Amino acid sequence: MNDLTDKTILVTGAASGIGAAVVRQCVQSGAIVIAADKDDPAEHTGLGMPHQNLILDVSDSGAVRRVISGLKHLDGVVNAAGIVGQGSLQQLDEDKWQQVMDVNLTGTMLVCKYAAQLMLENHTKGAMVNLSSAYGLTGGPGNIAYNVSKSAIWQLTQCAAADLGAAGIRVNAVGPGYIETPMTDMLKNAGPFRDQFVAMHLLKRSGEAEEVAAAICFLLSDDASYITGATLPVDGGFTAAHVPMVNLG
Repeated sequence: MNDLTDKTILVTGAASGIGAAVVRQCVQSGAIVIAADKDDPAEHTGLGMPHQNLILDVSDSGAVRRVISGLKHLDGVVNAAGIVGQGSLQQLDEDKWQQVMDVNLTGTMLVCKYAAQLMLENHTKGAMVNLSSAYGLTGGPGNIAYNVSKSAIWQLTQCAAADLGAAGIRVNAVGPGYIETPMTDMLKNAGPFRDQFVAMHLLKRSGEAEEVAAAICFLLSDDASYITGATLPVDGGFTAAHVPMVNLG
C-alpha cells in the first residue's frame, strides 16, 4: 500500500468507477480526501470528517475555480471525471463531440490549472494524475470523441509536467484498458464483441477499478518522486499488443 498519510487529495469523478476506487485506496493509504463529482458523492463514498464531499461539474470553469480557490491546501489531484461519446467520424453528433471535450479534456485542464495555482501559492511540491486511456495511446474505430479527448490528455499531461516541473509539481497520467466500471457496462452483454475485446489484452481478461487505483496512488505517492510527464498503461498489455512499431532504419 502506498503511503499517503496526511496528504490532501482532490479526486474528481469520485462517485463511481475508477474515481470511487481511488477514493477508497487514498483513504486506506492515510490521505485526507476531497471527493468531487457532478452527482453528490456523499451518496456513494460514505466519507465523513476529516474528508469532504463536493458537487462539481468540471466543465464549468467558474465552479472549478471557486471550489479549488476555497481550499486551503492540496497535495494531490486525480482527474477521474469523464464521459463516453460513442460514434464514428460520420456518426458523431457535433454537440456530443463538444460535450465530451468539455468534460474529459477541458475539465481536466481546468482542475490542473487551478490546483497548480493553489500548489504554487503554498509552495507545495504536489502530484497530479490524469485519466487517459489505452485508446488514447493507440486509436481505434467507432469512438472518436472519447479517443481523441483521451489522446489529448496524454499531451496535456506532458505539457503540464513541463510547465510545473521546476516548482517540484509532478504531473502524470494512467491509460486504462478494458476496466469493469459503470462506464463499460454496455459491454457486459455484448457477447462475441466483448470476448474479442478482452482477447485484445495480453492478459486475456478485463481489469478492475482497484487495479487502476493502485497505479494512481503509486503516482501520487513519494515512491514516484522522480516520475513526471509519464502516461502509465494499466491495460493488461493492450497497448503493447497494438501500438505499431516505429521503423528507425
